Amino acid sequence: MTYSTRETMHNTANPNAERRAGGADPCAVAFLGLGTMGVPMALNLVRAKIPLYVHNRTPARSCELERAGARVADSPRAAADAADVVITMLTGGDAVAAVLFGPSGAATGEISGKLFVDMSTSGPRAATAAAARLHEAGARFVDAPVSGTRAPAETGELVVLAGGSAEDVERLRPIFAPLARRVIHAGAVGSGQALKIVLNGMGCQHLMAFASMLRLGERAGLSREVLIDAFTTGAFATPAYVGKRARVLARDYDNPDFVLDLVLRDAVLCAELQRELGLEMKTHAAARAEVARAVERGLGALDLFSVEKLYDSSE
Repeated sequence: MTYSTRETMHNTANPNAERRAGGADPCAVAFLGLGTMGVPMALNLVRAKIPLYVHNRTPARSCELERAGARVADSPRAAADAADVVITMLTGGDAVAAVLFGPSGAATGEISGKLFVDMSTSGPRAATAAAARLHEAGARFVDAPVSGTRAPAETGELVVLAGGSAEDVERLRPIFAPLARRVIHAGAVGSGQALKIVLNGMGCQHLMAFASMLRLGERAGLSREVLIDAFTTGAFATPAYVGKRARVLARDYDNPDFVLDLVLRDAVLCAELQRELGLEMKTHAAARAEVARAVERGLGALDLFSVEKLYDSSE
């Protein structure tokens, strides 16, 4: 296995032997993908004293993890070789497949007995395809996308939506504990992704309801403060609305918790699931079209609640 040239990666000739000495340490984890969500999640694992090996396509993203005590690997395979559990937290199914099965991928070494966990939002088909390839090599797989954005990722208050065997999900509970306030076991492999897509489909419609009614209320002469107070304390208040209260009041969308581009990605996954099942959810289609229109206007890299800017004009 090939590690980073940093001194911290070379304090033993055999990291696996060191990690397992005495047999008392919790299982080591490889964490692949250090984006907006991945960094705080990985930091919570380090703080929980779980031996952690990290890799990110952009090496600079690993620096904070290294300072916190994680070991930085030069490739996904090197990280996976040193670990018992391999977690991916990436931008979708294609990225997950590349990190697992591409050159120096996490699944290109000896993986028999390892447990792979995809916490990305990649869809049921991607999950079942990855599981099949991993099972052929003797590995296990759980799809475990999360509900929540950067703030709950930082505080360990995510909700894990898990698909896989009960035994595998149970094995992962000590690893999920620093990351999430709850684990929902949805069913077999692919069920976690299906649940995440359904949940995000509902969230897309919530988002557009909030943004459009906020602008309608302002046009009707109501103050922004009054509207947001009602939205976050009234009968239809949700944690998503409450958590965004200060940001929306300040129109602070340049330092995103979750970007609008990813809302559109998730909406497309939801539309694909509808087509596969022979359904057409017209309310979701309308919300998805509005998100797509906002992305076309150049709002894709901003926080998702920036979608309200779509209604800045009088069209």
